[in-house]
Amino acid sequence: MRCSIEYRRKAKKFLENHPRDIVARVETRLEELSQHPICEEKLEPPLQELCKTRVGSYRIAYLTKPCSIIVVAIDKRERIYDELRHSQ
Repeated sequence: MRCSIEYRRKAKKFLENHPRDIVARVETRLEELSQHPICEEKLEPPLQELCKTRVGSYRIAYLTKPCSIIVVAIDKRERIYDELRHSQ
């Protein structure tokens, strides 16, 4: 069963502003997650409600809801966690 994928503003902005090859890899990973919506790995406090997955040097931070994945942010490992903490 395929679940829906929703994108928050930061995630949409990433997809609009990055090269097609990177976007394609991210979208492939999100499609896989929509088929099996599980939390691969929880983030540490204070972001413990978010899950993460990896696509090369990029990280995808997301929430899982019943048959829905909400993509909160996508960015390089060096930046994503600081950005998420500052947006809380």
